[in-house]
Amino acid sequence: MLPPQVAPFLLTLAISTLIGIGLRDYYESEKKFDTFGTVRTFVFLGMLGFMLYQIPAVGQIAFLLGMAAVVPFLLVYYSNKVRQKKSPGLIGVLIALLTYTTGPVALHQPHWFLVLFGVSILFILHSKGRIRQFTDRLETGEVVTACKFLAIAGVVLPLIPSLPPTSGAMGQIFTVLPVTPRQIWMAVVITTTISYLGYVLQTYLVPRKGMLLTGLIGGVYSSTVAVLVLAKKSKRHPGHDQEAAAAILLAVCMMYLRLLVLVSIFRISSALQVGPALLVLAGLAAGYAFWIRRDQTVAVAPIPEAVPAEAPAEGIPPTEGEEPALHKNPLEINSALFFAVMFVAVSLATKYTLLYYKGMGLRMLSFLVGCSDITPFVVSVLQGNLGIGTFQILQAIIIASASNNLLKVAYTYLFGTRRTANLAAMGMIPLAVLSILYSIFFL
Repeated sequence: MLPPQVAPFLLTLAISTLIGIGLRDYYESEKKFDTFGTVRTFVFLGMLGFMLYQIPAVGQIAFLLGMAAVVPFLLVYYSNKVRQKKSPGLIGVLIALLTYTTGPVALHQPHWFLVLFGVSILFILHSKGRIRQFTDRLETGEVVTACKFLAIAGVVLPLIPSLPPTSGAMGQIFTVLPVTPRQIWMAVVITTTISYLGYVLQTYLVPRKGMLLTGLIGGVYSSTVAVLVLAKKSKRHPGHDQEAAAAILLAVCMMYLRLLVLVSIFRISSALQVGPALLVLAGLAAGYAFWIRRDQTVAVAPIPEAVPAEAPAEGIPPTEGEEPALHKNPLEINSALFFAVMFVAVSLATKYTLLYYKGMGLRMLSFLVGCSDITPFVVSVLQGNLGIGTFQILQAIIIASASNNLLKVAYTYLFGTRRTANLAAMGMIPLAVLSILYSIFFL
């Protein structure tokens, strides 16, 4: 049995060595040779921080004093660098300080955390070009929008009461609504964050995308809007029918996975019940998409990227002659407020449908909401105080997804080529039928 200090010490040596090697390689690739220290310097920095922190009784103070002793040498190095009119970057200084902290981290945190720490340093260090390209593509307005939303999610959300007010006009309103203020805003935060992930992937990380990526990533943002984009492209660019149909089925696949994520967030126990069915439906959609692509042997010209346009709301077709795009930031405050209004309206409609028409009314409503954005409905039945059982909730979600697939079929015929629509319909209609049968006989 090794002493408990051995593993943290060896891990400190390993991470410090890797950081030193990574920094040396970075400087060599940048053709900079007069740098702060060598690989051994960074190994000794890691060891110094580890040993000082281990001094009995005064370890924490000794560690801080050691840092204070190292900082003047870093300042001398940086001052000399500035005097020689070289690049005033602080990378060497910052990484030296980070390396000095690896010892205490190895002693007090799980070992995987220190490995993650070191890998993150190396990844960021060697991603200079990618980070620059990413930040150059960011628009100032979007950064401000994201900051506002983070403030609302991180500051305002915790302040919203879990229970609705009991007096005044707001109290009367919330006696009618089946949801609480916290549930409304939590739904907004979660659903728009999922959409934002797809938006970032599509807009910044893979901006030059083919049809398949449009379907795959666009399905995270909004599967219905992705289908509209792909249907339009199939008509504007003849000869890509199989690729467009396959991409549409990939968007449908992502819709099922998105539903599974929402169910997992709001009702983890229900995810275990409906998860296998959603995964099977997603797998069938993806399998059919790649089956369509298997025999496309004729080379076709690549599709030029359209100029981004504002995306329509999910479930609302664009005007004729206008090609939709997926480039509207879902974290804009207006978008969040619109979703909140839709969520409240759907929750209210669901409550009174259940009140007057019971289970049959819920099934009919589930089918009808599939002709628009199903996300507010799905979230409302998952976390609304509707007094219905788990099987009714899952049945409503599956029926809504089936109806939404039929809507996608109609959009594909309206805005795409006939061959694209036929190929896509051969996948989406059976998926809708299977969903209905599953909701009737297995839920």
